[in-house]
Amino acid sequence: MKIYATSFNPRVADIAANAENIIRLLKTASAQADLLLLPEAALTGCPLYDLFEDKRIVKQNLDALKEIAKHTKDIACVLGYIDYLDKAPASAIAFIYKGKITKIFDDETVDFMGQTLQICPGDMAQYKNFSEADVVLNPCAVPYRRGETPARIESLKKAAKKAAAPLLSLNLLGGGDGLVFDGVCASLNRKGEYTFVSAPFKEQSFIWEPEERTQPYAFKYDDMAELLEALSFSIKDQVTKCGMDKVILGLSGGLDSAVVAVLAARALGGESVFAVGLPFRYTSELSKQLAEKLAHNLKINHERIPIGPAFEAVKSGVLHISSHPKDLTEQNLQARLRGVVLMTLSAELGGMVLSTGNKSEAAVGYCTLYGDTCGGLMPLGDVYKSDLYKLARYINKDEEIIPQGIIDRAPSAELAPGQKDQDSLPPYPVLDKIIRAYWEELLPAADIVKKYKIAKAVVADVLRRIDAMDFKRRQCPPITQTSRFCLSERLRPIAKKIVSLDK
Repeated sequence: MKIYATSFNPRVADIAANAENIIRLLKTASAQADLLLLPEAALTGCPLYDLFEDKRIVKQNLDALKEIAKHTKDIACVLGYIDYLDKAPASAIAFIYKGKITKIFDDETVDFMGQTLQICPGDMAQYKNFSEADVVLNPCAVPYRRGETPARIESLKKAAKKAAAPLLSLNLLGGGDGLVFDGVCASLNRKGEYTFVSAPFKEQSFIWEPEERTQPYAFKYDDMAELLEALSFSIKDQVTKCGMDKVILGLSGGLDSAVVAVLAARALGGESVFAVGLPFRYTSELSKQLAEKLAHNLKINHERIPIGPAFEAVKSGVLHISSHPKDLTEQNLQARLRGVVLMTLSAELGGMVLSTGNKSEAAVGYCTLYGDTCGGLMPLGDVYKSDLYKLARYINKDEEIIPQGIIDRAPSAELAPGQKDQDSLPPYPVLDKIIRAYWEELLPAADIVKKYKIAKAVVADVLRRIDAMDFKRRQCPPITQTSRFCLSERLRPIAKKIVSLDK
């Protein structure tokens, strides 16, 4: 038996196009294999959110499944779709052969070509018992989470050993609304040894013969390489699936915008990236030079549009209300004018604005609504600032793509003379420890102080900022999720007073 597995990248809710692609794959695979394996949600895409329960979407996908079944005369097919279970829409797997559709909601065995196939959808870690199957198939749609790949790999090894059968796992490929799926295909022998693991975040197809004798495959995990691919892929899929082909971003000469520019160029090519310098009187010459050098290295489009004239026009327009605007008001105005320019270019060029903020700053609200939070995607919104430095150094491991001066300089928003981030925030390694402890581990202030030996006043100030900034985080663009603790995934009230969590 030969199985044709493909890292399928469907467009969410585009049932007709997804079905058309599946039928095309069936025709291609039938000349080379006996069964086509596709992942969970192959027909509908993921995430559907509330569309999952939309009767029109469910009907479209059921009608499309019947059409796909007409093309299984010479080849079987395993794919993910939506069906009804106890009168409610549920994620399902279809085994289709010669027009007959077998519905699978949990794990189930089917007979095919004289062999028993056990089909186990989803996370393999949930399965404790296996039937005496000849082959185990694992179509899944497991979102990428940084650092969790080794555990996923280990769960597959345990499953293959326990089942004492060859196992083929295939994850969904795709990105949208912040979620990213890596499309990894992995095969194991009955001893639980890997015989193959595909590269993540790439569209590719493979032919697998369960009983073929192959040398064990040594799986190597590279955290930064995988993170770089995940972030780049999320930009590409979000932009293209929203019907666009280019992006716009503010290029300040700082680390965050530099990394986003690298990701965008990797995702779409330099010609599709429009980086805009938006200088004001506080923008240093060094910032301008570093931004220009980065744009040259990446071969991206680069323009400068000073915001000074617009700033003076707005400021003069409100003088009759406030003759002496506060320093923070003026700083926010600068950021918002930059957002206005970027969104204007988006409307003119038809591209998506990428917000360049990171998780550390978004967590404590060190950003400006309708300013640097503008955009259709926030690729770094789930990446701490201290991890951004690691990512930048990884990007430069073979050649200097990001000018070293950007990495070495002290972080600054340059919204005031001589301004540095550390004037308002603790050093980022300290800040990130506090945020992780409070947001991820749910530790109270006293425990954070004790665990990290950080001054009580510093911890209290950071927690106060986090608790006060839900209204900002709620209005951020979709964030590329690389952890289980993404800021956008925790829904907290805006109108509140927290008195117990910071004790």
